[in-house]
Amino acid sequence: MANVPLPYFLAGLGIVGMMVGSFLNVVIYRVPNHQSIAYPPSQCPKCGHRLRPWENIPVLSWVALSGRCSSCKTSISAQYPAIEILTAALTMLVGWQLGTVPHLLAALLFTWAILALSVIDLKAQLLSDAITKPGIIMGLCFSMLSLWHPADAWAFVGPVNAVIGTIAGYGSLWLVATAYRWRTGKTGMGGGDFKLLAMVGAWLGWQVVLMTIFLAAITGGAVALLYLLSGKGRHFAMPFGPYLALGAWLMMLWPQPIIAVYLSL
Repeated sequence: MANVPLPYFLAGLGIVGMMVGSFLNVVIYRVPNHQSIAYPPSQCPKCGHRLRPWENIPVLSWVALSGRCSSCKTSISAQYPAIEILTAALTMLVGWQLGTVPHLLAALLFTWAILALSVIDLKAQLLSDAITKPGIIMGLCFSMLSLWHPADAWAFVGPVNAVIGTIAGYGSLWLVATAYRWRTGKTGMGGGDFKLLAMVGAWLGWQVVLMTIFLAAITGGAVALLYLLSGKGRHFAMPFGPYLALGAWLMMLWPQPIIAVYLSL
């Protein structure tokens, strides 16, 4: 892998990313509806037409079908190719930034999981246990690899750091939400956010947790300000999960520059 020219390496990651993006579309559609992601196979949600192999090629099939079901001609949302392209772009960016390091696999799995969670949260204001809980377990399992292969660095952190990160991630937001509810009598944050940050801690360690909250507060606050300036008023529900995911992803790829900028402020 180390001898593979960078353009071929990134192109391969892009193809993998598109295929994963096609699967994430299934996850994004079915998980909020409490449907199995394994069965039935991909089909038109309107008429039930089972997609043939040539109709299930990422991006290309959507273009070839002119964004419509080949059976009932119902319009197919542009979200499908958009997610496939976005997943490919993020996959390539992670590969470009990290290279062929052993923990590239962990970085990609984490990226794909938080992307699916972010889109679901934006669409349904839901951070599903079906993703966050397995995500926490998988992060802890990856951290255990350092006990058998310490020199290979298959994970970002070791098991002790991952366990502390899980507790710190869940506990920090739980404390904030509890204090807010005690102060105002209102619920300002759901339990899904706690589990998402616990997942961040399991994959990236406790040191990343506070910076993730800080970055999420900055980006989420900026978007909330735009909402207010656009006249939408103060009484709207804004999901916090995508901003936690963004903060964690940025800290995964560029921790030192971000911390340097933070300390300089």
